[in-house]
Amino acid sequence: MIVAVMSDTHLDQPDDLLAAIFERHCREADVLLHCGDCVSEETWSFLNSHPRFYSVQGNCDLSPLNGTLPVLRELELEGFRLGMGHGWGPRSRVGDVVAGRFQGVDIVCYGHTHIRDWRLSSEGVRLLNPGSLFWPRSGEGGMARLHLTSGQEPEVEWITI
Repeated sequence: MIVAVMSDTHLDQPDDLLAAIFERHCREADVLLHCGDCVSEETWSFLNSHPRFYSVQGNCDLSPLNGTLPVLRELELEGFRLGMGHGWGPRSRVGDVVAGRFQGVDIVCYGHTHIRDWRLSSEGVRLLNPGSLFWPRSGEGGMARLHLTSGQEPEVEWITI
């Protein structure tokens, strides 16, 4: 199973670059996750054209997204339990703070920092932050594709934009 994961798009309107990224890296993915800060309903609606799109509320999301999207979400995919949350607090602790809000998950996907992260937490939970699609704070901008196969270790493929 391929899970396209993005966060922190910060777009008022979907643009040609987002459309190209969607066509190349997301449309054929089995699932598309957005870890918050789509910002606008128009961008969210564009991504929601994927048949298995899941998102959470970010701190910069405008109404009506702010208040209607869940802050936290759990999914079962290919035998893995995934938690999703945008994040809050000091950048160095965001992944651990979000992971602390879940019980029994294997992977936590989060955003907010605009910095890529793929590591095992001290609690044994895999943390994935795809970074910011267009506004990285450190390193390269882009997204991730999470490869999940039941009974095997999950793998991340970084997509640099």
